[in-house]
Amino acid sequence: MLVSSICRHAPLTTVLVYAACVLLALGSELPAWGEAPPTGAPLPESWRELADRNLQGPLGVCRDIREGTIEGCDDDGYGGAAWGLAYAMAALNVLYEATGEVAYLEYLGRIIENLFAKRDDKLAQQYGEAGYVDYARGRVLKAWGTGHYTGGRHTCHLVHAGMLLYPMADFVRIVRAGGPKTSHLRAQADRIMSQIEETIHEFDDEWRNGPQPNMGYYVDVRGKVLPNNWQSAMGRVFVIMAEVTGDAGYRDKATRIAHYIKSKLTRVVEGDYYVWAYSQPGPEGPAGSGEDISHAAITAHFIYVAWEHGIVFTMLDMHRLSRTFTRAIYLGNGQVAAWLGTSRQNDSLGAQCIRWAFLARFDPQVPQMIRAYMAAHPTSGALGGPTAALGFAYLARAPRLRRADAEAERMKALRYPSI
Repeated sequence: MLVSSICRHAPLTTVLVYAACVLLALGSELPAWGEAPPTGAPLPESWRELADRNLQGPLGVCRDIREGTIEGCDDDGYGGAAWGLAYAMAALNVLYEATGEVAYLEYLGRIIENLFAKRDDKLAQQYGEAGYVDYARGRVLKAWGTGHYTGGRHTCHLVHAGMLLYPMADFVRIVRAGGPKTSHLRAQADRIMSQIEETIHEFDDEWRNGPQPNMGYYVDVRGKVLPNNWQSAMGRVFVIMAEVTGDAGYRDKATRIAHYIKSKLTRVVEGDYYVWAYSQPGPEGPAGSGEDISHAAITAHFIYVAWEHGIVFTMLDMHRLSRTFTRAIYLGNGQVAAWLGTSRQNDSLGAQCIRWAFLARFDPQVPQMIRAYMAAHPTSGALGGPTAALGFAYLARAPRLRRADAEAERMKALRYPSI
């Protein structure tokens, strides 16, 4: 109880602290490894088992998540649902894709429904508007607000909406593509999609086309361009919504954000990989470097999702992005850089290398390097919590994706034999 109380009221400032507090409140433990295995040694469990464990059997990220509720996910009001639960939600989608087990989606559907019940507009109906009026916009939004970053003044952040809406939209995509196996979830997916669109439209006034004719980006209420990971968080939502709705407007915004983000990538010629900065002073600001690998993982994943749906990025970009991990982030001997374009290390940020595991689809060195990191840091945050669950889920899914990619290449060769 003491740990739970401390965690609930502590000023949680990182995903890792949030995840650790949640796990402690549940009375759970990180995987017991004993002595760290040598670099490259096999894990004591499969990636899927590790993902399940970090979702607590398999769904224990928040206090009552086994029942599909989300109590305890954001007790301090700092946006913990976006910086913790969102990763668990994404992991459930990926684990379904890795295993075909519909139970992952069924749990996720209940979590999403309960998360919408905690949206500001729904809470304002229950408890009155006074505590939920967005101070910067002067109204209650159909989004999830916090006062943590604004001196206690309640407001809704675009990045929080993007982080939560992406796994929701992906749930809808997966259910609609699932055929008879997921047909019992179709009505729920339809309800969820309408609520996703409500939240998206709350930020329409903050969208800008430019700075080039094929680009677009978001600003805050003062007109200042938002950081790259904020753009990317919503970019993923638009990519998926374009698929599930067929709405050209969503694809247009996804494409514009993709062009904008691509303009902010710095190609390191020696090594042929990308680095980038957290933000620019304005939309025409130059590309840079120095983004921390936690925030950068959001942008990297947007690049991947856009590529997967044929938007802007190419396979060459995927290989360069993979080399960002293998040549810029991984330093050797189980150590990782915490900021792109540097060799500086940080234990908390370094653990977020696990969220780059989706790149295992393109390079078998990625899981090997993650193994090495885990062996060198056996008590690291990478071994516990929702971010770890997502990373392990990516690694569980990667073999299936590699097989599918190889088969696609084989069929392509049969259709278009070399002359």
